Amino acid sequence: MSASYLLQIRPRKISIMAIVAAVAVVSTMTFVGLTLVRDEGIMRQDGVYFRTADAVSMVLLGLLAAGGILLLARPRIRVDATGVRVRNVFSEKFVPWEIIERVAFPESSPWAQLILADDEYISVMAIQAMDKQRAVVSLKQVRDLQASYGPPPKVKAVVPLAPEPYRELGRLERIDQEMLARGPKTKKRSGSRS
Repeated sequence: MSASYLLQIRPRKISIMAIVAAVAVVSTMTFVGLTLVRDEGIMRQDGVYFRTADAVSMVLLGLLAAGGILLLARPRIRVDATGVRVRNVFSEKFVPWEIIERVAFPESSPWAQLILADDEYISVMAIQAMDKQRAVVSLKQVRDLQASYGPPPKVKAVVPLAPEPYRELGRLERIDQEMLARGPKTKKRSGSRS
């Protein structure tokens, strides 16, 4: 980790799974490639004729597939005093603190999100739900840095709805106003405890 970054986070479980899967694919394709060619130039009993070039291409296909699988281990987030650098599978973006409203982890989402102005968001695949407690700690660390370096949270003013001056209130609107004027309901308990 570079000294200029205050925090760097990478996913753990998906990285381990991607490395294991990539090794399995390469070893399987290498095994298949090596067992295809037993005797150079002899046709097998099933009528298929494999050459050394076919075996080499099997190994190369395995390496290509492993490279694609290893892309899943690429996500990373780096946080510094100026903002957040989010690297997902295919892209990398820098987001300054000024436009980040909050760091969220929606309930059914597989990873965290940077919530930006105008209801936009950026997925942060480096903080994944499958990392469980590690994801919780990582999310808290990013939120703490946002509180330190980001702008203060915006307070949205709640404007009470007033009736429109050109029409009468509807029945439901009158009921709502009457309920507001009465105050909150309190339920009476039956029986008493001593």
